Amino acid sequence: MSLVLTLMMACTPDNEISRRSTTDVFLQEPLSEVDILWVIDDSNSMAEEQLLVADGFEAFISSLAETNIDFHVGVVSTDMDLSNASRGVLLGNPTVLTAETPNYVKKFADRVQVGVGGSDKEKGLSASVAALSEPLVSGANEGFLRPDAHLSIIYVSDEDDCSDNDALAAEKGDACYSQEGKLVPVKDLIYQLKGTKDPDRRVLASAIVGPSASQGCEDSWPGHRYQATADALGGQVGNICDADFSDIMEELGLSVSELNRSFELSYTPVLETMEVYVDDEFIAQDDVEGWRYAELSSLLVFDGEYVPPRGAQISVTYEVAGSANRDDE
Repeated sequence: MSLVLTLMMACTPDNEISRRSTTDVFLQEPLSEVDILWVIDDSNSMAEEQLLVADGFEAFISSLAETNIDFHVGVVSTDMDLSNASRGVLLGNPTVLTAETPNYVKKFADRVQVGVGGSDKEKGLSASVAALSEPLVSGANEGFLRPDAHLSIIYVSDEDDCSDNDALAAEKGDACYSQEGKLVPVKDLIYQLKGTKDPDRRVLASAIVGPSASQGCEDSWPGHRYQATADALGGQVGNICDADFSDIMEELGLSVSELNRSFELSYTPVLETMEVYVDDEFIAQDDVEGWRYAELSSLLVFDGEYVPPRGAQISVTYEVAGSANRDDE
């Protein structure tokens, strides 16, 4: 849970530029409840990758079990075609897996192998939005999303996201790449995902997707839209081309259960004015030993070797972008 305190100050000398600065203050607290949504590509090239996720689930869930986090786990496919009457609906019975569900590891392994008969237009981002929104959240998916829990979404696909609000319904799958202008902007989908939780609850997104074309493998496509979502929401990105998912599954489990690594700023900052302190220690901007700024979602992110310890207070002072004005009296 992040406690945000905003202190606004202004300097307004006559006939000079006025700039507004602010300080956001966050408290680093451990997670206690988390709802975890797996979004699995069910197109015809995904059988092997589904099996790798199933095999790696114990490595993923062990991190949560060790920290006694109260978790919900659900699985949904990327098939959002109009012909799919169950699009966005959580799979399996029961639809929600918890630590009290008998044989929950096996049940996850069974349902994450969703099959390969789904759409060739993989719409993972919109599938997650649908699963976490009305009417499903209080209908078929009731009980999964809890008001006090944090949220973690994990996408697994060998294609890029094709969320299109059905604009390409009459087209074949290659239209996802040839008509990208008809896709829903990623920032809009991120906004919708963040809107499924109260502002003081964490929304984390991660992905196991195709890497860049130069590092790719046969039958995979770079998952740029999923990667942008993970970057904006402070998650991990794994390579769908890997022959073994155990390492990335363990990293995903740690990212869900560990201390918060991302904090949403109240305003868009002027980057060069940002000063970050953890308790009384100044923390420099550094991708490995400090912090970075994720512009798409206005997040302060610690995703290198450094993470603020439990109980720490993180304060961020910065000038607000676009706040300059001139007194012309």
